[in-house]
Amino acid sequence: MYKQRHAWLFLSPAMILLLVFSIIPIFWVIYLSFTDYNVFTPPEWVGAENYAKLMEDGKFWQAFRNTFLYWIMVTPAITILSLILAVLVNQKLRAIKVYRLAFYFPVLVSVVITALLWKWMFASDGLFNYILGILNIGPIPWLTSPSTSMISIAIVTVWQGIGYFMIIYLAALQSISPDLYEAAELDGAGFWKKHLSITVPLLKPIIFFVTVISTMGAFKEFTLMLVMTDGGPLNSTTTLVYLVYKEGIENINMGYASAIATVLFLIILVITIFNMLLQDTKDET
Repeated sequence: MYKQRHAWLFLSPAMILLLVFSIIPIFWVIYLSFTDYNVFTPPEWVGAENYAKLMEDGKFWQAFRNTFLYWIMVTPAITILSLILAVLVNQKLRAIKVYRLAFYFPVLVSVVITALLWKWMFASDGLFNYILGILNIGPIPWLTSPSTSMISIAIVTVWQGIGYFMIIYLAALQSISPDLYEAAELDGAGFWKKHLSITVPLLKPIIFFVTVISTMGAFKEFTLMLVMTDGGPLNSTTTLVYLVYKEGIENINMGYASAIATVLFLIILVITIFNMLLQDTKDET
């Protein structure tokens, strides 16, 4: 009983913060999604009116498609590339710590600074089109065409994100016994084969963790869209989070914005539960 009281005492600050800044706001947003609320007047209960409007809103469905497209481009790339990068920097080479730091450095840069830097490089007269001009290749409308704008933002996201997940993979890799790799080499396994047969199976829980975290990050990404494209061109980079910002902050329609946020919350929840069930199924087999 004495230890239990002290355990709850140590847990209580974190539980209070979780309650105040996560759980209560979630239920408040769900409540607001059933109201007409513009900040200046008290919320007025309208039932499922916001959700009915949402189902008929073309901008919502476009933002829904954009969000899933962005997720599909970002999460698999980050999950796989960061693992490959972690394997490469896990070698015993001279100055390998310098390479680890270099790959991790983009994580330390502010997202706004990163967005402004890449926006300049993606400009019509920017660095990338300058290099293409040297190679006698026509300029690419990286951020000004609906067909390339989301791809460009996905590239920036992967560039900034792989260093963070590389460190997570690297910590897990260094917990694997070198004897397993030595035994695989004695059996004739090459560099990549031994990692496919040893590293990937042993790191399945970490791969699952990275997939879930990168998925949540992809669905919540907002700053890059705001700074680089402002949701354009033609709403091609307007995601659900950006639409929440537009409706809630610019249009001051908090009730409708809360409905979009609630749908986004349910989407992330369903994807996370699905990943957890999939992981449990794999563990049982």
